[in-house]
Amino acid sequence: MVVGATSTSDRQILSTASHLYESYKLRRIYFSSFSPFPLGDARLPQSAPPLLREHRLYQADWLMRYYGFRAAELTTDEEPNLSLQKDPKLRWAEAHPEFFPVDVNAASREALLRVPGVGYRNVSRILRIRRYHRLTLDDLRKLNVRVKLAQRYLIAADHLPHIARHLVVELPKPVQAVQLDLFAGVSAFSGQL
Repeated sequence: MVVGATSTSDRQILSTASHLYESYKLRRIYFSSFSPFPLGDARLPQSAPPLLREHRLYQADWLMRYYGFRAAELTTDEEPNLSLQKDPKLRWAEAHPEFFPVDVNAASREALLRVPGVGYRNVSRILRIRRYHRLTLDDLRKLNVRVKLAQRYLIAADHLPHIARHLVVELPKPVQAVQLDLFAGVSAFSGQL
């Protein structure tokens, strides 16, 4: 697909790509930024779109093919184009705080795939390793997970992010126990006998 020759939004491009994958079982779609040429038709744009737009489309395409995202999840009607400042997975995570944090030691493959900074291969490694021991942030670093980004969105054996702290229920302080006097009530009864 040539990107930027028309006013087609990223939402339309991703929707078309999704349709082609589902209906025609295509294995891959290629994106190419439009390059203007001097003697081109006047209806064509005279400047090239940012190359980063092509890169973001490839990222979104990868998320649809390997990470289980649907095209409609990556853009909205209000914002039909992908952000040039942030990758689509991070944008989705920021738009869905209710989904996070994800426990790296208990979450499903599908949930782990949605954590920014955790790649497709690392999810498989995490699932294998956690059968033997609980993963910590240091374990994730050894797997080359982008921990600096991911730690905001996941729980590990030694890490509870600030966005999850509101989920921790604070128990009330224990009430001071008072020892009852065993014979206090006996003297009241003895007078009635």
